[in-house]
Amino acid sequence: MKFRILITAIVSILFTLPLSGCWGKVQLEQQGFVVAIGLDKNEDNLIDVTFQMANPQVGTSDIADAPNEPSSDIVTFTAPDIISAKELANVVVARKISFDHLLVIIVGEELAKTELFHHVIASSLVSPEMRLANNIIITKEKASTFIRENKPKLETRPHKYYSFIIKEWKDAGYVPISDLNSYFQQQEGQLFLSAYATTEKQEELRKNEADYLAGQVPEHGGDPVQMIGSAVFNKGKMIGTLTGAETRTALLLRRKTVANYYAQSFPDPIQDEYRIAVQIMKQGTNKVKMNVKSDIPKVKVMIPVKLQIFSNPSLENYSTNLSNQNKLKKSIKESLENDARKLIKKTQKEFESEPFEWYLEARRHFWTLDEYKNYNWEEKYKDAEVEVTFDIKIENLGAQDKPE
Repeated sequence: MKFRILITAIVSILFTLPLSGCWGKVQLEQQGFVVAIGLDKNEDNLIDVTFQMANPQVGTSDIADAPNEPSSDIVTFTAPDIISAKELANVVVARKISFDHLLVIIVGEELAKTELFHHVIASSLVSPEMRLANNIIITKEKASTFIRENKPKLETRPHKYYSFIIKEWKDAGYVPISDLNSYFQQQEGQLFLSAYATTEKQEELRKNEADYLAGQVPEHGGDPVQMIGSAVFNKGKMIGTLTGAETRTALLLRRKTVANYYAQSFPDPIQDEYRIAVQIMKQGTNKVKMNVKSDIPKVKVMIPVKLQIFSNPSLENYSTNLSNQNKLKKSIKESLENDARKLIKKTQKEFESEPFEWYLEARRHFWTLDEYKNYNWEEKYKDAEVEVTFDIKIENLGAQDKPE
């Protein structure tokens, strides 16, 4: 009995010895953590791949050991794909390149408008480090230029900047959540919307504070980057853009939205030279009814929202005057529905597909996937009759708006 116990103990020790070593261990200072990858078009199906590698010592208690080091290192290589560029990087970079902390893939618009973009992105998933949670940002200029010009004033560490800005996407609704998972899910049957950004300014002044594309927002000071609006993709290829206002409407028309509340201004129905700021709060999911029994599908969408009045520069009495309240409610309802109708018409005529995830509702009306494919929802949508209704309730008008 004792001999058997001894043999078991020896065998157990022999099996655990290989697990107790440090083989494959890489120290923190030996790794180059890539937080952003930039992709640009080159020639002969080659691409320029830019890596922005964070310096793990900058912005931490170890800064005393590296007082003069930059917060990141930016290098660009020409290669057939991302994985080849990663291997090539060690010709220059003395650290082991790691994608473990990768947050965003930044793509120049010129490349995004070619079929090569989809081939590059799809083939990169061979690497287990390329996670589907990584976000896509399309830039008006070259991605390499965008990465080098992006120098946020409040964030020393680049990964913090991208982490914070992605969180703000969910709250503001000016840009869509555009990760790789959504990109591959939305390849068939609908449009994919990706975040749109630039460091190039062509400022324009508009009354609607959301009706801008990146680079058009008037500003003084602040960071060089503007991120508003979306790049529109159909079958892996960029075909156009939507403004921040159009992007918000597109997200609002989806059955489930990420940004469930945000602030927006509307014309004052009594004094139209003023605008009233309102917080829009989505109440549950949209009700989408669809009739696909004919060649021209009929779609009815009802969107339930609640409103809170944030500001009233005209000082009209909307708090106790019910007639004024009805005018305000009707005006906002008409404005939201008109915006929705314009966007739907644009997607039907210009993009010939929809970004509202209505294809999921259409698919429910068929017994088999083959029946749905034969119906060809994307083709039918171009002539669809769509009716959008906003069910609006004014929750409060703010104590500060009550007249004395």
